Amino acid sequence: MPSEKAKEQGKTISLAAVLSWLPLIPVFWFIVKPILVTAVSDAVADDIHTQVQAGVQPINSAFKLLLQSDINKLKRDIAMLEFREEHEPEAWGQEAAMLLSDKKIELKALEEAKEEL
Repeated sequence: MPSEKAKEQGKTISLAAVLSWLPLIPVFWFIVKPILVTAVSDAVADDIHTQVQAGVQPINSAFKLLLQSDINKLKRDIAMLEFREEHEPEAWGQEAAMLLSDKKIELKALEEAKEEL
């Protein structure tokens, strides 16, 4: 019979130990939860960043091609205006000079934009 009583006391002690640790579960959860949330959010952020980069790459390439096309057109226009300035000085006026200046500024801006991509 003593073994029966010992088993009963062992069960009571085990139950008491479990019940005494039970209030610590919320404390443990409040400590672990921010760590888990941070780890998961970092992983999700990396996944989203990778997906966005993959989706943006074709658009980025297409935009570079469009910028290069505009740059080439501006270079041709600038060359044409400079040729007119040198070979037709009588037809060259303030309006043409302002147009040339504006095209050079636009060319510089497009080249900077292309470099940023």
